[in-house]
Amino acid sequence: MKNWLFSLMLLAAPLSGWAQDEQAADSTTAAPTHVMFEGVEMKGDIYDFTKALEHAGFSLTKRKGDSNYYIFKGNVCGNNCYFKVAYSKTTRTVYSITAEPKRVETTAFVDSLCQRYGEPFDTDNSKYQWQLPTGGVLLKVTDGADPILVVMDAEGVIAFKEENHR
Repeated sequence: MKNWLFSLMLLAAPLSGWAQDEQAADSTTAAPTHVMFEGVEMKGDIYDFTKALEHAGFSLTKRKGDSNYYIFKGNVCGNNCYFKVAYSKTTRTVYSITAEPKRVETTAFVDSLCQRYGEPFDTDNSKYQWQLPTGGVLLKVTDGADPILVVMDAEGVIAFKEENHR
Protein backbone atom coordinates (compact mmCIF):
# COMPACT_ATOMS: atom_id res chain seq x y z
CA MET A 1 0.00 0.00 0.00
CA LYS A 2 2.89 2.36 0.78
CA ASN A 3 4.31 1.87 -2.72
CA TRP A 4 1.24 3.06 -4.61
CA LEU A 5 0.62 5.83 -2.07
CA PHE A 6 4.22 6.97 -2.50
CA SER A 7 3.87 6.83 -6.30
CA LEU A 8 0.77 9.02 -6.07
CA MET A 9 2.70 11.47 -3.89
CA LEU A 10 5.47 11.57 -6.50
CA LEU A 11 2.86 12.11 -9.18
CA ALA A 12 1.25 14.96 -7.25
CA ALA A 13 4.49 16.82 -6.48
CA PRO A 14 5.01 18.32 -9.96
CA LEU A 15 1.40 19.43 -9.99
CA SER A 16 2.04 21.98 -7.28
CA GLY A 17 3.53 24.35 -9.83
CA TRP A 18 0.18 24.43 -11.55
CA ALA A 19 -1.78 25.18 -8.38
CA GLN A 20 -2.25 28.86 -9.11
CA ASP A 21 -5.27 31.10 -8.92
CA GLU A 22 -7.08 30.91 -12.22
CA GLN A 23 -10.23 32.74 -13.05
CA ALA A 24 -13.26 30.58 -13.72
CA ALA A 25 -15.66 31.30 -16.54
CA ASP A 26 -17.46 33.63 -14.16
CA SER A 27 -14.90 36.37 -13.52
CA THR A 28 -16.19 36.94 -9.98
CA THR A 29 -15.33 33.41 -8.86
CA ALA A 30 -11.77 32.15 -8.55
CA ALA A 31 -11.09 28.52 -9.41
CA PRO A 32 -10.14 26.35 -6.43
CA THR A 33 -6.41 26.07 -5.79
CA HIS A 34 -6.79 22.79 -3.92
CA VAL A 35 -8.38 19.44 -4.75
CA MET A 36 -12.11 19.29 -4.14
CA PHE A 37 -13.43 16.41 -2.04
CA GLU A 38 -17.21 16.04 -2.03
CA GLY A 39 -17.64 19.78 -2.62
CA VAL A 40 -15.13 20.82 0.06
CA GLU A 41 -11.79 22.36 -0.90
CA MET A 42 -9.03 20.26 0.67
CA LYS A 43 -7.00 23.05 2.25
CA GLY A 44 -5.66 24.44 5.47
CA ASP A 45 -4.98 22.81 8.78
CA ILE A 46 -6.87 19.84 10.14
CA TYR A 47 -9.01 22.01 12.44
CA ASP A 48 -10.28 24.28 9.65
CA PHE A 49 -10.78 21.34 7.30
CA THR A 50 -12.70 19.45 9.99
CA LYS A 51 -15.07 22.42 10.38
CA ALA A 52 -15.56 22.58 6.61
CA LEU A 53 -16.32 18.84 6.43
CA GLU A 54 -18.75 19.02 9.35
CA HIS A 55 -20.46 21.99 7.72
CA ALA A 56 -20.84 19.85 4.57
CA GLY A 57 -22.58 17.11 6.59
CA PHE A 58 -19.73 14.75 7.46
CA SER A 59 -19.28 13.45 11.01
CA LEU A 60 -15.98 13.31 12.85
CA THR A 61 -15.84 9.88 14.49
CA LYS A 62 -12.29 9.64 15.82
CA ARG A 63 -9.20 11.78 16.29
CA LYS A 64 -5.93 9.87 15.96
CA GLY A 65 -3.55 12.73 16.71
CA ASP A 66 -0.71 10.40 17.59
CA SER A 67 -1.04 8.87 14.11
CA ASN A 68 -1.73 12.20 12.34
CA TYR A 69 -5.18 11.46 10.99
CA TYR A 70 -8.87 11.91 11.76
CA ILE A 71 -11.64 9.51 10.78
CA PHE A 72 -14.92 10.81 9.37
CA LYS A 73 -18.15 9.22 8.26
CA GLY A 74 -20.31 10.37 5.39
CA ASN A 75 -21.40 10.00 1.81
CA VAL A 76 -18.51 9.63 -0.66
CA CYS A 77 -19.50 9.30 -4.32
CA GLY A 78 -22.97 8.20 -3.32
CA ASN A 79 -21.77 5.58 -0.81
CA ASN A 80 -21.83 5.83 2.97
CA CYS A 81 -18.39 5.07 4.32
CA TYR A 82 -15.65 5.99 6.74
CA PHE A 83 -12.64 7.90 5.46
CA LYS A 84 -9.31 8.96 6.88
CA VAL A 85 -7.97 12.52 6.58
CA ALA A 86 -4.17 12.62 6.99
CA TYR A 87 -2.28 15.76 7.98
CA SER A 88 1.34 16.75 8.56
CA LYS A 89 2.59 16.55 12.11
CA THR A 90 4.13 20.01 12.54
CA THR A 91 2.03 22.30 10.33
CA ARG A 92 -1.11 20.15 10.67
CA THR A 93 -1.73 20.73 6.94
CA VAL A 94 -4.20 18.30 5.35
CA TYR A 95 -2.61 16.38 2.48
CA SER A 96 -4.63 13.23 1.76
CA ILE A 97 -7.95 11.48 2.20
CA THR A 98 -8.37 7.71 1.98
CA ALA A 99 -11.84 6.18 1.65
CA GLU A 100 -12.78 2.51 1.48
CA PRO A 101 -16.48 2.23 0.69
CA LYS A 102 -17.90 -1.23 1.33
CA ARG A 103 -19.77 -3.35 -1.19
CA VAL A 104 -19.82 -0.83 -4.03
CA GLU A 105 -20.21 -1.51 -7.70
CA THR A 106 -16.86 -0.48 -9.25
CA THR A 107 -18.23 0.75 -12.58
CA ALA A 108 -20.69 3.14 -10.92
CA PHE A 109 -17.95 4.33 -8.55
CA VAL A 110 -15.57 5.02 -11.45
CA ASP A 111 -18.37 6.79 -13.38
CA SER A 112 -19.00 9.03 -10.37
CA LEU A 113 -15.29 9.92 -10.19
CA CYS A 114 -15.18 10.59 -13.95
CA GLN A 115 -18.08 13.04 -13.62
CA ARG A 116 -16.09 14.96 -10.98
CA TYR A 117 -12.54 14.75 -12.27
CA GLY A 118 -12.86 13.97 -15.99
CA GLU A 119 -11.39 10.98 -17.75
CA PRO A 120 -8.53 9.23 -15.92
CA PHE A 121 -5.09 9.80 -17.44
CA ASP A 122 -3.94 6.30 -16.49
CA THR A 123 -6.00 3.18 -16.07
CA ASP A 124 -5.69 -0.59 -16.07
CA ASN A 125 -7.72 -3.36 -14.47
CA SER A 126 -6.50 -2.56 -10.96
CA LYS A 127 -6.27 1.24 -10.80
CA TYR A 128 -7.57 4.52 -12.16
CA GLN A 129 -5.59 7.75 -11.79
CA TRP A 130 -6.63 11.35 -12.32
CA GLN A 131 -3.95 14.03 -12.54
CA LEU A 132 -5.31 17.46 -11.65
CA PRO A 133 -3.66 20.89 -11.54
CA THR A 134 -4.34 20.90 -7.80
CA GLY A 135 -3.48 17.31 -6.87
CA GLY A 136 -4.24 13.74 -7.77
CA VAL A 137 -6.85 11.03 -7.33
CA LEU A 138 -6.23 7.28 -7.30
CA LEU A 139 -8.79 4.49 -7.20
CA LYS A 140 -7.26 1.09 -6.46
CA VAL A 141 -9.44 -1.89 -7.35
CA THR A 142 -8.45 -5.41 -6.28
CA ASP A 143 -10.45 -8.52 -7.13
CA GLY A 144 -12.54 -9.62 -4.18
CA ALA A 145 -11.78 -6.49 -2.13
CA ASP A 146 -13.48 -3.15 -1.71
CA PRO A 147 -11.97 -0.27 -3.74
CA ILE A 148 -9.64 2.21 -2.08
CA LEU A 149 -9.95 5.87 -3.03
CA VAL A 150 -7.03 8.22 -2.31
CA VAL A 151 -7.35 11.96 -2.90
CA MET A 152 -4.19 14.05 -2.48
CA ASP A 153 -3.78 17.82 -2.48
CA ALA A 154 -0.62 19.07 -4.24
CA GLU A 155 0.11 21.87 -1.76
CA GLY A 156 -0.55 19.58 1.20
CA VAL A 157 1.79 16.93 -0.21
CA ILE A 158 4.55 19.53 -0.60
CA ALA A 159 4.08 20.65 3.02
CA PHE A 160 4.22 17.00 4.13
CA LYS A 161 7.36 16.30 2.07
CA GLU A 162 9.15 19.44 3.32
CA GLU A 163 8.30 18.58 6.90
CA ASN A 164 9.59 15.02 6.50
CA HIS A 165 12.62 15.95 4.38
CA ARG A 166 11.54 13.84 1.40
